Amino acid sequence: MKIKINPDNLEIDDSWVKLRKVRAVVENDLGEIAICNEGEKCIFPGGKCHKSETNIKAIQRELKEEMGIDFNLKDLNKVFKLETFYQNYFNFRTNSFYSRHTITTYYYVKTTKKIDTHKMSLTENEKKKNFTISFVNKKDLSKMINKDHSNLPNGQFFDEENKIVLEQIVNKL
Repeated sequence: MKIKINPDNLEIDDSWVKLRKVRAVVENDLGEIAICNEGEKCIFPGGKCHKSETNIKAIQRELKEEMGIDFNLKDLNKVFKLETFYQNYFNFRTNSFYSRHTITTYYYVKTTKKIDTHKMSLTENEKKKNFTISFVNKKDLSKMINKDHSNLPNGQFFDEENKIVLEQIVNKL
């Protein structure tokens, strides 16, 4: 299944930044869901794919970096792709806005494994933004996701994407 967020029917051209990303809804044996806090925003674990990297290798790498957990191919269940078109995405590094087209593949993982902070390998940017990850119950996760983050740079975009994930995966568990 593919979901598209493009309310303004934007057309991409060569000036747009094009990204491929992966994220996962990771559920533990207590029915809790892993959620990351980066800055003041909550996001599901995952991130950008390297140019030559497959989506599967990227999500395995990202979950290892952000959770300290190794997952096998059989652990990962692809659920949907989310395609987004954002014209005014804020770039923290250049302090400017740009147009961004992203295709994010979402996976679902059920695990008995625990987050291992000693095996995590966070980026300098994640460390600077006080990145944390924890398992939370679905009621608290819903509150976190439904909180309005539009006052934060790009907050409305994260809110929009997280609400789709809540509807498409978490609420169906």
